Amino acid sequence: MDMNTSDQEKRQISNLPLEDSVWFIEFTLDDGDSSLQIVDKYCRNIGHIQENLTCNPRPEDILNCFMKACLFPCKGSARRPRHIVLKGELLEQFLDNAFLFENFEQLGVALAGSKATQSPGDVRWRECHFCHIRAEQKLLTYCPMCQAVLYCSSECRNEDTHGSSGLTSHGFWCSKFLSYMEDTAKISKLPFEFSSDTCSPDFDASKYRSFLKDKGVFGEGCWRREGLMSTDEAQKHQYGKHIDMDNPYVLPVESCMLDDPLSVDSESSIVDWGSYYESRGIDLSSPIAILLQWPLTVFFIIKYLMNAQILSSDFDHHINIDIIGVEKEVELIPVFKELGNLLGDRVIDIQMFGRHLHHCVREKVWTISNVTITVHNQLYHKHSPQYRAPHLVIGFNAGLAAYSSWIPTIKKLKDMKVPAFFTDYCRSSTELSSLMLRDHCDIKVSDPVLNPFRSPIRTTSSDHDLPWFSNAYIFCLEYT
Repeated sequence: MDMNTSDQEKRQISNLPLEDSVWFIEFTLDDGDSSLQIVDKYCRNIGHIQENLTCNPRPEDILNCFMKACLFPCKGSARRPRHIVLKGELLEQFLDNAFLFENFEQLGVALAGSKATQSPGDVRWRECHFCHIRAEQKLLTYCPMCQAVLYCSSECRNEDTHGSSGLTSHGFWCSKFLSYMEDTAKISKLPFEFSSDTCSPDFDASKYRSFLKDKGVFGEGCWRREGLMSTDEAQKHQYGKHIDMDNPYVLPVESCMLDDPLSVDSESSIVDWGSYYESRGIDLSSPIAILLQWPLTVFFIIKYLMNAQILSSDFDHHINIDIIGVEKEVELIPVFKELGNLLGDRVIDIQMFGRHLHHCVREKVWTISNVTITVHNQLYHKHSPQYRAPHLVIGFNAGLAAYSSWIPTIKKLKDMKVPAFFTDYCRSSTELSSLMLRDHCDIKVSDPVLNPFRSPIRTTSSDHDLPWFSNAYIFCLEYT
């Protein structure tokens, strides 16, 4: 290998985008024919095969074979893996080879057993929608039709679009995804000073964590579940382990403002985040909407039912609400005081139902002003209420199509004929829910409505850019 060419190729490879994968270098000897090749974890050939070696491979042969595979892969764009592993005899022969260790380190690739530089911490890994290989975004391309989902190659895109049928096929979803993407501007239109950042498609978990740290709330009070990474210890805790009744909001100004009841006139004037913040005198730079999306969504649904005159006459004085499928909601119990502030002339009884909740919240009761909350560690359809019937049932971010345990619960609601509302992150989830309920429960749902009290934080995904927001859409069961 010419030294100048080698140095030039090294610089070129060290600047290639990273694929979050492991490549393997293996040496084969068959009837006197020897070869080096690079394969992935499925033993599929990555690229260059160096054949007809006159003797056992040298370190230079291994490096050359790897560099050619990076620059001229069989499939996809030029790239480098995050890790490289020597297989079999090569591992035994070159385990401590200084030449390979040094050169792979220069390429920014971690050789198994080496201390080579890992990928930079600020890399946002994206993922092929079909084969789920992870890589930097520059290695992936969007579907040219919907511009929503990412693929590593035209082969994956074609297989995902034409290789299957029904709900698993991108061919079924592509035109729908296009219409969902057209909703991005509307769903991202929020009055907050930070909306342009937090509604951006690249506002990932690390940026969310930084945002919360800048606001001084990360890891505190009712914010403990916000901005977590998959490796954080708090992710392993059962829901309900941490409930801060003393300082739930952390923010001192907002804590004072939210401690006071609202005027009677405010109830009718609050229709979205802008009017709510104005009524409360809260600055639009405050992130408090992230926590208040839960009680304000309940408030919005109650106002709808009151205006539609759907509820019974005793609803003017007493409201029974069942919140089903709870998880993080049990750690937000203190913020539901604001629902009581908004509906100050009514007594509100909330029963929460969920599975695998922490023992410290099971069958426990909290009374906060005019709001009483009881937590049950039980699926809703297995619960037999003895004392009261709900006026309203709500499931936040339900994902009805994703969990079969929803089916008996929906059938119970159908028998009860109680007003039942659900929220979800995106329109594709609401559509899947509609199909599931039609096929398995013989029940229709209303068209989804954009929630004016949705979260201002965009939830990003590794394999698509569809606009996802907590409690973004609201729909209800339609009984015959």
